[in-house]
Amino acid sequence: MKVIDSFRIVWRNLWRMKLRTALTSVGVMIGTAAIVAMMALSLGLKESAVKSLENFGNLTEMDVEPMYYNQEKDEPIPDDQRKRLNMEAVQELKKIPGIASVMPVKRLNEQAKLKVGRREGYVELVGVDVNESAAYRKNDVEKGNYLTGSPQEVVVAYDVPREMRDVEKEKREARRRNSGGGRQSDMPPDMMGGGGEGAAFNIVDKAATLVLTREYRIDDEPKFEKKELRVRVVGQLRKSENFRYSSAVYVPLSVVKELNDWVNRSRGNESDEGSPRRTREQAKKDTFEFDQMTVKVESREQVESVVKALKEKGYEVWSPARELETINKFFFVIQMVLGGIAAISLLVATIGIVNTMIMSILERTKEIGIMKVIGATVFNIRWLFLMESGFIGLIGGLAGLGMAWGAVELVNYFGASGGIMDSLNMGYGGGGPEGEPSKLAVIPAWLALFAIGFSFVIGLLAGIFPAIRASRLSALQAIRSE
Repeated sequence: MKVIDSFRIVWRNLWRMKLRTALTSVGVMIGTAAIVAMMALSLGLKESAVKSLENFGNLTEMDVEPMYYNQEKDEPIPDDQRKRLNMEAVQELKKIPGIASVMPVKRLNEQAKLKVGRREGYVELVGVDVNESAAYRKNDVEKGNYLTGSPQEVVVAYDVPREMRDVEKEKREARRRNSGGGRQSDMPPDMMGGGGEGAAFNIVDKAATLVLTREYRIDDEPKFEKKELRVRVVGQLRKSENFRYSSAVYVPLSVVKELNDWVNRSRGNESDEGSPRRTREQAKKDTFEFDQMTVKVESREQVESVVKALKEKGYEVWSPARELETINKFFFVIQMVLGGIAAISLLVATIGIVNTMIMSILERTKEIGIMKVIGATVFNIRWLFLMESGFIGLIGGLAGLGMAWGAVELVNYFGASGGIMDSLNMGYGGGGPEGEPSKLAVIPAWLALFAIGFSFVIGLLAGIFPAIRASRLSALQAIRSE
């Protein structure tokens, strides 16, 4: 028997008992629709939770620091066994699969002041490896350009120009108020509340001065010395939810290293010819180390494996991505529970398919006998009945997928109109990176294909017993039956 002929026979038999086929498929349809809808809801809620987590920081970026406490052994890690954030660590992290780049960070030990024209403000000077950070920091630049490596170039965070003040203007306003010549309502917006969007001004492509102060002692009397560094602001980063770097000014690592040496070197320990000569032990202890490292992961799907690899190597990770593992475990349990509840209706549908196929055998006993007499093999008989039950499951699966898609669209519509999505996104609003609105339930392509394939397989499994029973019928007894 040719395959095309067997499919024609299967279609003819299903069409001949179309009412029974339709009623049997309804059970599969309801079961498939329930499973797909439940899974789509859990996947949508998981996606919303991850997007809400992204509002607190980029999930593909994480800060890496040495691990100080061993959770498994419940004991602190000795200093000589603790990881050091040096260039060896940078090369070690680069070898971890999934890490796109490693950006070492070194902060200035003292707070610096940035002056642009008449405005000034205290900033945090952060040294970065320009070659490592330029690969993915360029996309974060809102105005101007990123660092090229010149020691006279700086890039400021989004809030830096908004926190800078016109000190001379403030002093004049204060004197005017003290003399009774001004009123509170006459104060400019930037005087009323400090920083803010209204106080921002453009400092990109403008000359600036970094002012540092160090303390030293002469005869136990504190003295202060200032150092000024002429720079140019070449760029400004986009607004970020990472408040840790809200007042950061980025410079090359070499600049911060040089300034830290100047700040940490007290005048009392200096000789006329410069710093005293250090011993080998002192030079070993003074090996340059970074304060932390920022790791860029290639994709969000690889974050969990990268975090696991970092912890295995003795590093601690600080990122919203640490919560991804908990979220994934929670929603995996939710998916299993919802899928298990919905699978009960599919089990009932499977029993219905078995019942329908057994009834079909009883009605077509004579037909089966004639097919055997004219040369149909046991395999041919089993194949026909398996295909019939499989197609019943397939028809129900396709109908159930369409039903689930309609239910998902309704859920998303009422979820958006009822404000449920806004509450799930904790007031940050929906939308992915491309700006599409968030959905309460989603049906990915893999779930749709799985539903269709699973319903077909369920039909095949339900038809195994009836197919075996049909193939074992005696040809003579089948022909004689009425």
